[in-house]
Amino acid sequence: MTALRCAAVYARFSTDRQSHLSIDDQVRKCREYASAHGLTVRDEHIYSDEAMSGVGSDRPALKRMMDAALSVAQPFEAIVVDDTSRLSRSTEEALSLFRRLTFAGIQLVAVSQAIDSKNEQADVLLTVHGLVDSLYVKELAKKTHRGLEGKVLRGLHAGGRTYGYQTVAVEGGKRLAVNEAEAAIVRRIFTASADGAGLRTIARSLNSEGVSAPRPRRNRPGGGWCPTAIREMLRNERYVGRIVWNRNRFVKVPGTNRRVCRPRPESEWCTTPAEELRIVPNALWRRVQDRITWLTEKFSQGRPPGLMSRGAGSRYLLSGLLVCSECGAKLTIVNGQGKQGHARYGCGRAYSRGTCTNTLRERQDRLETRLLAGLQKQVLQPEVIDYTLAVFEEELARQMRGMCGQMDGLRGRQAKLQSEIEQFTRALADGYSPAISGAITAREKELSEITRRLVSGERGSIQAELSKMRAFVHSRLADIRKLLCGDVPRARMELERHMGQAVLRPTEFAGKRYYVAMGEWDFLGKETGPRDSAAPCAFEMVAGVGFEPTTFGL
Repeated sequence: MTALRCAAVYARFSTDRQSHLSIDDQVRKCREYASAHGLTVRDEHIYSDEAMSGVGSDRPALKRMMDAALSVAQPFEAIVVDDTSRLSRSTEEALSLFRRLTFAGIQLVAVSQAIDSKNEQADVLLTVHGLVDSLYVKELAKKTHRGLEGKVLRGLHAGGRTYGYQTVAVEGGKRLAVNEAEAAIVRRIFTASADGAGLRTIARSLNSEGVSAPRPRRNRPGGGWCPTAIREMLRNERYVGRIVWNRNRFVKVPGTNRRVCRPRPESEWCTTPAEELRIVPNALWRRVQDRITWLTEKFSQGRPPGLMSRGAGSRYLLSGLLVCSECGAKLTIVNGQGKQGHARYGCGRAYSRGTCTNTLRERQDRLETRLLAGLQKQVLQPEVIDYTLAVFEEELARQMRGMCGQMDGLRGRQAKLQSEIEQFTRALADGYSPAISGAITAREKELSEITRRLVSGERGSIQAELSKMRAFVHSRLADIRKLLCGDVPRARMELERHMGQAVLRPTEFAGKRYYVAMGEWDFLGKETGPRDSAAPCAFEMVAGVGFEPTTFGL
């Protein structure tokens, strides 16, 4: 008796508003097909993504299934889906999955459309249905947008949550109504801002009093009010009874289910008055907007907004690259460098929100020097530098050997110039000529340059420049922090590319507090094989290896 072939089942539905039973229905139809066609489906090979769009491919269950299908073991020989739209609603992505599975020898079946990858016309059918699935998404987006616009024009709520309001069910949909308890907090925020309080001050005050945040998250207990949320509230015109809809649009990042916000032209905005939703008086609104305008003009220093994040343009080397061990937030510069003070690293959440217990702020220069001392001591050793330069010198010599033809050309040109100079000199014996004299001078200059390039040992030659380069590298690497701080944006980019997570734990010893790093910086990669004495080793930088301070407090 022939053993049944194993098959996997993939099911998906798009939003949490759809019935969870949809998954069960899809799996049932796929099992029926498998049973009728000599396939067996094991429970461990049923993959499902709930409330996940089919436009992107970054779906956990889909990724697990594809990893298994493309693995060496291949625990199943076929994949069954209810229809192609469950697999993907992108034509390009659907064809990519089809080709990868076909190459791996995995059969792909779409039950409701009778598509079987064993059929020679399968790619044509998949392309046609992929186009239909893609068009469906685009048409659905247009219809959804049209429906939301109609709701706004009828005075109904188009979705989303705004602090200070609650929804009330009415005929045809829902309307917004003022939530008086939250409205009081909104007016308090506007009043504090108008009176000169900063965003961080307001956030810390609200968090210290335990005021519920606009969007509390269960998986982030250290959340709470944040300055960016308050910033957006201070600019929200809904609080003065004016609804502005269609200001932005959301675009999917290709290949993912992540969306990014893009502004629409002002001509497409839909603005409607809603005096019943007013929370903030006009006078208070105007005071806040005037203050925002003044702060922007005073502190923007002429830079247009939105070019890059504050972290990307930071002048501090490790700002945003270190993590607080207490709450998982980034460590940033929380005290700028003043006339007499020093810039200090600290937990951004403790500083901005007051919801983290880590209040340690350590001087920037001391912390960076200590962290980078480990890199300099363990990785940038003289033998590593010598090895790198030796490899460079060997490669350069190889390239020079390939230039023999060019050198022969230079020697030929050298001989020709010497011959021409002799001829011009004999001509001058019959009488002085400025033209001949100038020609001799030009050729003598060119001949001198060729001679210099052919003589490898003199100053400026290849060997001499390599010696200078070796001395230069040793001198620059003597102070790695100074080297990196010479071009902070570029250095930060390289650090982000090569470093792992560096978690800093506040520690106290002998009455002094400082940070100790618990993570690792993977600058050269981990040493995975037997060490070759002729090759440089790659060091794993962990706590206790280059990070623990040798003298506390420095």
